[in-house]
Amino acid sequence: MIRLAWFLALLLPAAGLQADDQFRGTIVDPVVCLQDPGQSYALYLPSNYDARRSWPVIYCFDPGGRGCVPVALFREGAEKYGYILAGSNNSRNGPWEVILKAARAVLLDTRSRLAIDLGRVYAAGFSGGARVASGLGKMLSVQLAGVIGCGAGLPEWLTPGEVANVPWFGTVGIQDFNYREMQELDRELRLQGTPCLLRVFQGKHAWPSKKLALEAIAWLEKRTAGTGVATTE
Repeated sequence: MIRLAWFLALLLPAAGLQADDQFRGTIVDPVVCLQDPGQSYALYLPSNYDARRSWPVIYCFDPGGRGCVPVALFREGAEKYGYILAGSNNSRNGPWEVILKAARAVLLDTRSRLAIDLGRVYAAGFSGGARVASGLGKMLSVQLAGVIGCGAGLPEWLTPGEVANVPWFGTVGIQDFNYREMQELDRELRLQGTPCLLRVFQGKHAWPSKKLALEAIAWLEKRTAGTGVATTE
């Protein structure tokens, strides 16, 4: 992991990433937001990143504000399928005003620095972070191409009908206290025709394994790459 303050000087908003190859294929943390230095995130660019084309992005949310945790977890899939990963270091369980500010800062900063495919914006999160990921589209008026929700479902202010067209890949431990909630959400999404898949693993309330993280990205890639139109499983 690279922790260099001067890394910011290598990210030129107008021209995309103009860094040496050493900054591709590795996790950079923290990247401080240009317009709000109080906000930062962990960043992963696939090793073949090229600013001359646009790339899908997954915005990641950990309930403890540890952006590098989900970025490291999804790194293999991001490298294999060519995704940018950005994990907020400020979004954590707490007031929604704080979460909204953190999510907006990361969204704006990555859009100003990187070549992002605005038609392929995804979100992933665990526990309270899963609720952030599911609600990101409504919070920031963004059309999400898919969500990876781990260990929790939707925020209380969002209904399944409001995310009917957003593919959802869920994971939950069989001993997770949110197990029933995840099963019920999966059922509701299926009934309304939303492309969805819930993977249950042996364990408690936790991020999934790297194997499941890879499967999640592969599932979203299969359903949303190319046309941007989701298909049922």
